Amino acid sequence: MRSELTHLSRSLVRGAFMELYLTPKPGLVDLNDSGSHRDLSVPRMEASLAVVSGYLDRVSDSLAAGEVLAQQVRLGVEAERAMLEETGTNCHRGYIFLSGLLLCASARTGRRDEAALSAAVARLAGELFGPADASGSNGSRVREIYRADGIRGEALRGLPALFGEALPVFRREMAEGGNRGSATFAMLGRLMASVEDTTALHRCGRQGLETVREDGATLELLVAQREDFIAFLAERNAHYVSRNLTMGGVADMLALSFAWLSHTGELEVPRAATV
Repeated sequence: MRSELTHLSRSLVRGAFMELYLTPKPGLVDLNDSGSHRDLSVPRMEASLAVVSGYLDRVSDSLAAGEVLAQQVRLGVEAERAMLEETGTNCHRGYIFLSGLLLCASARTGRRDEAALSAAVARLAGELFGPADASGSNGSRVREIYRADGIRGEALRGLPALFGEALPVFRREMAEGGNRGSATFAMLGRLMASVEDTTALHRCGRQGLETVREDGATLELLVAQREDFIAFLAERNAHYVSRNLTMGGVADMLALSFAWLSHTGELEVPRAATV
């Protein structure tokens, strides 16, 4: 169990770095620019992920020691505080929650069965969330204004954006002759089209979310038709920056998708056969 938890925690860190470095991504920090996040940069995001890495190590140790859920929740709160103190941002707050949730659920299932893991995530989220969210966060305010479920609903449903959307799209693209790059952007497109992104709602309202969803559908189609989706994404990034539009929820789910594919070994490039 400890070795499995350690492997997953490291994959969760790797997934977040892969999301950060994937370029281009409309409105998000990548290797080209900071998108619609004037207060962020790649080095600042890397510093934030160093906090996430330490947090996931501690959660793994806590789970292996058989500690109660309240202890893992406390570690998450401490990680959020450390991230804010060390980087001045809360850029990976959502990922702290999602990665910790997946790690805790994995400890409860003890295997890589995705249906069982999704069910465990939903049960665990039910334990964590009360009938109301009085956190005062941007996400909770957006849920109230727009009646959007956001990350809370995603967790309570067992991460359908991960298990029901992103992973199947990645696997289908690979099976149909694509490569890891095309499968990655097909996965990004599907997440843009399906995630109820409260960051987009907070920044630009319903119209902003619809823009993200429409662009996601277009991206997935361009990948399938083997068209120039990179140029499309670069153009959309300029548009997102002009509107201050971004998609933090999509970024978190993309990182989680990379993490799980890393954990299962599906991101590894097969070695050439030798004689």
